[in-house]
Amino acid sequence: MNPYAAPTAKVDAAASAPEPVFFAVSGLKLALMSVVTLGLYEVYWFYKNWKCVQRNSGDRVNAPLRAIFYPVISYPLFKRIRSHAQGSGVQADFPAGALAGAVFVLTLLWRLPDPWWLAGFLGVVALLPVQAAANAINRKQAPAADPNTRFTGWNILGLVAGGLVVILAIIGAFAPVPE
Repeated sequence: MNPYAAPTAKVDAAASAPEPVFFAVSGLKLALMSVVTLGLYEVYWFYKNWKCVQRNSGDRVNAPLRAIFYPVISYPLFKRIRSHAQGSGVQADFPAGALAGAVFVLTLLWRLPDPWWLAGFLGVVALLPVQAAANAINRKQAPAADPNTRFTGWNILGLVAGGLVVILAIIGAFAPVPE
């Protein structure tokens, strides 16, 4: 054994796979998880994307704080993803300002009376064009990265438990109120 020889350990292929540029998730998974978690997945989505911004640009952004206040601070993230896409030669012509405004308005709809508060579930629709651009960037710049399209055990548990809560909430929103 030569103590001065370079290490010869094999590198796991998964460990050497490139990380996606932005948070990778399919549109279907984003939409379903957002609805069944009553919007909490959207907070997670913003957190993960701001962490990617930190990693890629070196900017010292407070990802947890930006995720919590995402309805009022979504525009800078949308703008970063759009400009990154355009700089990478990826088609991304979504209107960042209009989508950020839609996120803000749609997240406020939960304050409406029954059954109109259910329109608040539409907030995820404004994230779908942004996620499509992020996925296109990831496919181009990190094609070997996991696209995060499969539902894990935790996702399935969330779908079942959260789905039951959402179904009960919808039934409750339309049920007649006894007088």
